[in-house]
Amino acid sequence: MSVLVPLRGLMLKELRQIRSDRVMIPVLIVAPVLQLFIFGYAATMDVTRARVAVLDLDRTPESRAVAERLGASDSFELAARVPTADAAEALLERGKADLAFIIPAGLGQAMSAGEPAEVQLLVDGTESTSASIGIAGASTLIEGLAAEAEARRATEVESARASVEVRRQVLYNPDFKSRFFMVPGVLAVVLLIVTLMATAMAVVKEKELGTFEMLVVTPVPRSILLAGKLIPFAVFGLLDSVLVLLVSRFWFEVPLRGSALLLLGAALPTLLCTLGLGLLVSTISRTQQQAMVTALFLVMLPLLYFSGFIFPIESMPRLVQPVTEVDALTHLLGILRGVMLRGAGLGELWPSLAKLTAIGAITFAAAVALFRKRLG
Repeated sequence: MSVLVPLRGLMLKELRQIRSDRVMIPVLIVAPVLQLFIFGYAATMDVTRARVAVLDLDRTPESRAVAERLGASDSFELAARVPTADAAEALLERGKADLAFIIPAGLGQAMSAGEPAEVQLLVDGTESTSASIGIAGASTLIEGLAAEAEARRATEVESARASVEVRRQVLYNPDFKSRFFMVPGVLAVVLLIVTLMATAMAVVKEKELGTFEMLVVTPVPRSILLAGKLIPFAVFGLLDSVLVLLVSRFWFEVPLRGSALLLLGAALPTLLCTLGLGLLVSTISRTQQQAMVTALFLVMLPLLYFSGFIFPIESMPRLVQPVTEVDALTHLLGILRGVMLRGAGLGELWPSLAKLTAIGAITFAAAVALFRKRLG
């Protein structure tokens, strides 16, 4: 009881300071929801309504079917039919089209005879990610038309030739919606922003005002002092996680196929890591501006870059990939996507959860030790 009284008083003091701070409330409440909508709508890699120019040098029913299929697709929009290849390149150069199909003469005859045929595809490569996805979508569309032509040809000649058919089935995200990939990661970003940045700023602010030194000389144990300072931000982090989870499920319709309790359980060791990092930043920073720059450029951005949230880990150099194993967000993202999209349980995810717990415990213990050392 003697411990709970000062802890309760310190937590109430911290909550009053948060309420009176015009900057802290937006960071703790508005920023998480704003981040979710940014990543849910703006940070998308889905190619929808890509503008396509078509040059038909064949002028056969098969070649016309290509243009008609493009116009009927949700991924492409028929921007123009052009008379020459130079006209197609001119549209790309002026930014009036994103892709150009050049259908050569003889395409229909080749498709009817079951012979190899080529369609040239010109792509604006200034947007490399969209270009790659656009090429994949266009290639899939052309392959589908070729397969239909082959099926018709085989039926017409009553071919009894044996064939091998590959049937693809995409699990967990059959429509390749990028928000299913991005939105679960926002939970990790929310915990990172709310707990790391807010903790560092709050502690440094008290240093600047001189109130922290006044607390240190009180008879309250330093462990209770730290707990009273950090617990409110941990609570805000958990509440924001629940809020983001609800919005992602009911607004963005991202599935939650696994246990929500497992997600919240994974948030606890993550909080140890992010609170510890925020404490470390506050220990080495003298001003709020310095704390903000340190937290953003030396901590948050490296964590995001190496986590696989922005760049795939598989595409990183082999020498860099082991670094991702000590990034708490790497394991948290694996758990989030595993639970939400695949419906994975503790049996499949316990290695990631164990690594996340170890990283969180080590980071928090090191931060507390350094903090106490600085206090003398």
